[in-house]
Amino acid sequence: MAQSLKFRQLIFANRLSTLGLVIVIVSVAPAILFTLFGSSITPYNPYTVNLQQSNLAPSITHFFGTDFEGRDIFARVIAALPIDLGLPIAIVVLSGLIGIFLGMAAGYLGGVVDEIVMRVTDLFLAFPTIIMVLAIAATLGSGLLNAMLAFVFVWWPPYVRLVRGGVLEVCSEDFISISKALNSSFYNIIRKGILPNIAPSVMTYATLDIGTCLLEVSILGFLGVGIPPGTPELGVMVGSISYDLYSYPWQALIPAFVTMLLVLGFSFLGEGAREASDVKVRPYIVFKEKIFGKTPKIKQELVQH
Repeated sequence: MAQSLKFRQLIFANRLSTLGLVIVIVSVAPAILFTLFGSSITPYNPYTVNLQQSNLAPSITHFFGTDFEGRDIFARVIAALPIDLGLPIAIVVLSGLIGIFLGMAAGYLGGVVDEIVMRVTDLFLAFPTIIMVLAIAATLGSGLLNAMLAFVFVWWPPYVRLVRGGVLEVCSEDFISISKALNSSFYNIIRKGILPNIAPSVMTYATLDIGTCLLEVSILGFLGVGIPPGTPELGVMVGSISYDLYSYPWQALIPAFVTMLLVLGFSFLGEGAREASDVKVRPYIVFKEKIFGKTPKIKQELVQH
């Protein structure tokens, strides 16, 4: 409990990470509500076409205006949040699990396993990720599931390197050697010795990675590959008006701004988590009297840690 309290204090000590947390919460809440209750939470149905109200400018009636088919842009932005948040999170979780499994196998077993895993990883890292995603998504065809599979197929290599490095570092510690000498099971060494020590760095990287993945998902939608046309997705919304941007700029600028805000939110939150999980940085953050005031007990515990 005390360690969790320290972590929360350190997250809120950084103004940018606090801002990132607020952005993430404000964006996740409507995404969950729309997933549960659908268009009943929006002033208009995001899928209803009304050509008589096409290309309306932002107003009190339509906060963000309407698109070329008369659909309310505010409602479509809300409808896009479950996709633009859910898809990157699913991609990062699945890729992270693959990376953790392969990275642990490479770092702990070493030898031939390490060599094979790392050579395959290097092969994937040799090509630009977005180019590979575009090629795979175009091959698999249109569909959110296909888009997710295209990303997962190429998104795991950084996690392998991160986990492998963490495993090698942890395995060099004496307590792992002692555990092996005491004939501890492979499962217990992984669960109690290795996973708790590499989890903070993996979680921090994953938080940052969600923002990166979100941006590339939007690029995929903008280019019209993988994500079906007409889907309420931020990248698709930007791409659908790119042919006449000067006449109706709000139709592209609003979803683009929302995309930028989401990416910044996860980036700020990830940076705060990185600082909070770094024992070398913690004491310097805590010593900021302007933020914490006089808290000698917490300072002493963190310095000892």
